[in-house]
Amino acid sequence: MRALASAPGKVILFGEHFVVEDQPAVAVAISLRARVRAELTGDSVIRVSSRNLKATGKYSIPPAEEKDPLYPVAYAAYLAMNKAGETRGVNIEVDSEIPPGAGMGSSAAVAVATVAATAGALGLELSLDEVSKLALESEKIVHGKPSGIDNTIATFGGAIAYRKSEGFVKLNVDFSDLVLVLADTGKPRNTGELVKRVLTLKAAFPSVFEPLYYAAGRLAVEAAKLMERGDWEAVGSLMNVNHGLLSAIGVSTLELENLVYSARRAGALGAKLTGAGGGGFIVALCKKGEETTVVQELERASPRVLVSGVSERGVIVEAKS
Repeated sequence: MRALASAPGKVILFGEHFVVEDQPAVAVAISLRARVRAELTGDSVIRVSSRNLKATGKYSIPPAEEKDPLYPVAYAAYLAMNKAGETRGVNIEVDSEIPPGAGMGSSAAVAVATVAATAGALGLELSLDEVSKLALESEKIVHGKPSGIDNTIATFGGAIAYRKSEGFVKLNVDFSDLVLVLADTGKPRNTGELVKRVLTLKAAFPSVFEPLYYAAGRLAVEAAKLMERGDWEAVGSLMNVNHGLLSAIGVSTLELENLVYSARRAGALGAKLTGAGGGGFIVALCKKGEETTVVQELERASPRVLVSGVSERGVIVEAKS
């Protein structure tokens, strides 16, 4: 038995870092997807290969913890097996369009697609909630203390407002007249390390940071309302404010600032870093048909510029045989 599943990447429009400490955040699924093929075998081994990373791995069942980038994928496959009460071998092939280490939820999309593909190969019917929860366990290996937003948006797609203590709500948003432009600093960063650094700073100065966190949470709530109303100029303005809050907690860089201000000068409705910061990508919100100038301006300063729509579709089992 084999199955092919895919899941979208994401960008956080509002609330990264603040969401870790139970403030609301808003995220959207992007059109870039991770695809995972799972095929059952006759042995008792989990084999993982990644076309993007040009890497392979071989793991026991259950997989012994390894410090390599494919171990979380093997663990995600094992979680689906365990849910099915199976201990069969499986070959996992990963092929992802989502840049790794870019703040676009690459590892979560791969984990979600791996859970769905493995379950599909085993003939196990999982609810979307179950897929998301299993993928979150794999995400803990990658990020230590993930917020849960990445696996949620990869599973459900569209736009969501998320709060750690309350879960998520789907937002009713029409993105048909909008385009997201994503520009890479070319600087890699480690999400887990950045999250720890911000939390350490917050613990050192709680009376300063708590009002910032509260403001970021109120901003995300207001932004979600504006998105549902279609007031994109106001949404762009709040993206700019959110970027300022992220700069205040120390996760912006000169490269990120240059890209953010280049996008704004070129006519973007709003622009901010997306993800953990410290490198990675910025996201610029543009009206459809007006993104060309923004793309051209960003290409002068960025080694990689991507244009994406918002994907209404979350995880999909594309084929089973």
